[in-house]
Amino acid sequence: MGIKTDVTGQVLVKCQLSGMPECKFGMNDKLLMQREREQKKTPSNTPADRGIAIEDLKFHQCVRLPKFDKERAITFIPPDGLFELMTYRITENVNLPFKIMPVINEYGRNKIEARIKLKSIFEKNLFATNVVLKFFTPKNTAIANTSAGVGKAKYEPEQGGVVWRIKKFPGDFESLLRCDIELNVTGNDKPWAKPPIAMEFQVPMFTASGLRVRFLRVHEKSGYKPTKWIRYITKAGEYQHRL
Repeated sequence: MGIKTDVTGQVLVKCQLSGMPECKFGMNDKLLMQREREQKKTPSNTPADRGIAIEDLKFHQCVRLPKFDKERAITFIPPDGLFELMTYRITENVNLPFKIMPVINEYGRNKIEARIKLKSIFEKNLFATNVVLKFFTPKNTAIANTSAGVGKAKYEPEQGGVVWRIKKFPGDFESLLRCDIELNVTGNDKPWAKPPIAMEFQVPMFTASGLRVRFLRVHEKSGYKPTKWIRYITKAGEYQHRL
């Protein structure tokens, strides 16, 4: 069950250019693309043509803010090395990389049966790496027998429940975690609060925000041709499924 969905992101730049080149960076920013359509008098045919709404923009000090306010493209003279060009937040039309589908059955006071299906909803040619799913069990858990379709799952008392670890999870794929839990029954047991299932992961070349680089132009007086390389990655922050 989703309560709140947003993405906080950053654009990192690694610059190894000689001289003092001026760079211009354009994204699929809703306001920029709307302005371009108005200038060209062309309609928006698809959602991709309309761009995404980018909020809470914060820029590195090298960015020329008056130009951004006027053009909605980011103009800057980059410092050498690695630096954070900008940070942003997306709250609309977030692309979730995973869907968690749990079925939890409680039998009396001493047994819980959990079946948790994990489905990736990104492209087949992509892979999530270092995937970790945590299913938190009651504090009076005595035994937890687990089995998983991929990766390894085991009860880890120090983590507070069952931890399912998968090194590589392909796109458009699903797998099932089975947990059979036996509880110690005492007179002081409180009802199980059912904490949310939590996940950790990263998905290279996937953007949950939907942000895309439309252009990166480098203007330098000597006229050399730089090599440009763009990489996307999505990492889990607080990725939870409430039971």
